Amino acid sequence: MTNSASIDEFIRHMQAELDDCEQISDKQEREQRQWQLEVAIQEAILFNNRFKQLEKIGSDPLQIVQALAMPDAPSAENPKSGLSSDSNSCKSCGGLIEAELGFCASCGKYSE
Repeated sequence: MTNSASIDEFIRHMQAELDDCEQISDKQEREQRQWQLEVAIQEAILFNNRFKQLEKIGSDPLQIVQALAMPDAPSAENPKSGLSSDSNSCKSCGGLIEAELGFCASCGKYSE
């Protein structure tokens, strides 16, 4: 089964759920569920189109997603502390460490 087929199946499933939500008696609940399903369908269509576009130009769409999801590796300067030599930035994620907190608000690493 290819990725496109599973996305198409997901879209069909969401469309069936959209038809089924007409049976929800509470108007506000029904409208909220319809909105959720319509957004899910739109996002699936956008993802599918982008995936196909990247495949068409010869890029591996999954490699791009993995690269964006992986945080930068910590540098080898001070591996135990989790902080770079610059005391205002986190070695683990590069986020700004506020002195009064004593830890990175982005990833939770403590300063020493």
